[in-house]
Amino acid sequence: MYNLIISKKSLTVSTDAPTPGVPFHSTWRGSFYLFAFLLSAWALSSCTTSFYIVRHAEKSTSPKENPVLTEAGSQRAERLKKILENKGIERVYSTKTVRTTTTAKPLANARKIEIEIYEPKNQSALIETLKKSKQNTLIVGHSNTIRHIINGLSEKEFLKKDLEDSEYSNLYLVKRGKLGKPKAKVQQY
Repeated sequence: MYNLIISKKSLTVSTDAPTPGVPFHSTWRGSFYLFAFLLSAWALSSCTTSFYIVRHAEKSTSPKENPVLTEAGSQRAERLKKILENKGIERVYSTKTVRTTTTAKPLANARKIEIEIYEPKNQSALIETLKKSKQNTLIVGHSNTIRHIINGLSEKEFLKKDLEDSEYSNLYLVKRGKLGKPKAKVQQY
């Protein structure tokens, strides 16, 4: 047992017997409660799930129906992989278009994860699935779909309107945990 003695002139740590007048079990009980509190705080802080949401990277103008990524788009997909590969991503969602799956593929391959396809017309089902998830996730969508996903996960109107057709560089992060409200933020990538 260590005792800490503080006086005006010195600070002393001794290994003497417990402080006189304080029962031995009281000091252990206090230490136990402190340990339990710190363990609980750590456990709750680690219960945060991160959702990374992006629009697909730059697309070609042809074919018009299901365009591929441009060279700039492929480079952006690689940049996304580098940013997220150490973020503990365990799931990757994408619509079935070539541009979204190709944006998701570098990270999915690096993490050895199958890309899960979702229907953009049924975003509410995706949002409910994600809200129950405890796994860090990447979601790749479109200029007219990610607003609904971000607002649904953050439980507020974080984005007021759909993205412009020329917007490709936003990486949205929504953190959901057991304590407090979800938090959303955006960064460029």
